[in-house]
Amino acid sequence: MSEPSAPALSRETATALLRDKFAPWVQALNLSIEEIGPDGVAMRLPYSDDLCRTGGLICGQAMMTLADTCMVFVVSAALGGFREMATASQNTSFFRPAIGTDVIARGRALKTGRLLVFGEVTLYVDGDDRPVAQATSTYALPPPKS
Repeated sequence: MSEPSAPALSRETATALLRDKFAPWVQALNLSIEEIGPDGVAMRLPYSDDLCRTGGLICGQAMMTLADTCMVFVVSAALGGFREMATASQNTSFFRPAIGTDVIARGRALKTGRLLVFGEVTLYVDGDDRPVAQATSTYALPPPKS
């Protein structure tokens, strides 16, 4: 018999969490949740000159923040709702530049345990299915209170 799946986390609830639970500097990136479900999350980082180096190249720090934030929602969707968590590790590889356009993150949980969740987020420029970066992450969940 298979385990019951986690209840769904709606896009509206996730958007409220993005507004209420994240630091002002993360909110200033104007991230949006495009899709959310138990099988994965898609988020958008809108293009802004403020996020760029010379030539319209979106800086890696902004893309790493997108990946990290996406993983919070991947974990929340896998668990059926938000709970306290912390990034234990994030390893990001950049494959090619993101220049002059929005960046789309697509994340999914690889393994959800009692205290750790492992996942991956792949980043794309809007309208192109070739990845620009990939982040693998581990999130720590605090032990349940007794």
